[in-house]
Amino acid sequence: MIARILNTFFVAITSRPMFIVLGGLLFAISIPMIAEQWHFLRNFWFVEPSDAQLDEIEELIDGLAGILVAAGVFFEERETLRKINAHKEETDAAEIYMNEVAHHNGMGLLLFGLFMEIGTQAIRLPERLIAINHTTEKYIFAACFLMSVASLVIMFDFVKDYVKTYFVKNLH
Repeated sequence: MIARILNTFFVAITSRPMFIVLGGLLFAISIPMIAEQWHFLRNFWFVEPSDAQLDEIEELIDGLAGILVAAGVFFEERETLRKINAHKEETDAAEIYMNEVAHHNGMGLLLFGLFMEIGTQAIRLPERLIAINHTTEKYIFAACFLMSVASLVIMFDFVKDYVKTYFVKNLH
């Protein structure tokens, strides 16, 4: 009974509609976070921010990075989750294509999220270990912004490719 409930749950959360909704939600929540990074960077080039502002943008970037890492792992492991439930290999061409798309896009989200976390953690290191001044912080935050924008493009591409599976017969 419990196994059947879990199988139904995992099949449902790895379904095409659920991944489209999840990708769309990630896209939608990323936009204001990226806009906030843009506003911060635009002002940071001309006016030195307060410690509170720096802490806030670090938390925002870390939050987005954590979401990207979690979503990336989930997307990347779609095929594995489906195999666990079906106990067999996928044979449907659309499912095979979606597994490939999820794996590639999930890896991209995972890597960008990890690099963003590395950037914010480097800023937080004690000065006796590594001296990072405000100029260096600007470039780290700018790199995180660019990775955030790239992750937005990946999410858009992911949703586009999943929606395409409803309309295109030959996917490869």
